[in-house]
Amino acid sequence: MWGNDTATMENLFAPDLVVNSPINMVVSRDNVLARMRSGQISYDDNGQTHVEFVGVRGDAVVIMGEERLRPNRSAPKAGRTIRRRFTDIWKSVDGVWKLTIRQATVTSVE
Repeated sequence: MWGNDTATMENLFAPDLVVNSPINMVVSRDNVLARMRSGQISYDDNGQTHVEFVGVRGDAVVIMGEERLRPNRSAPKAGRTIRRRFTDIWKSVDGVWKLTIRQATVTSVE
């Protein structure tokens, strides 16, 4: 999911997206997109996502699991493999599913 196609990501993000990010800060949609544009969020295309849970909770869909990503460009820890736990919450915004809340916590760097 976290490739380098900022335009696609911008379309997937809800206007009020909030992320408890792997840089240990709670950030807004604008912050995430700005960091993507600057290369601070940039990953190789061969990342792996292992989904362990998908469930509907009211009007939201919750997805939980683990990611293995390799940052590149000017992203922190570029060239290393990062493992992290994630929780994504998606909601329908004007009839389109959008990422509304995301939490990602780094569990190891190899």
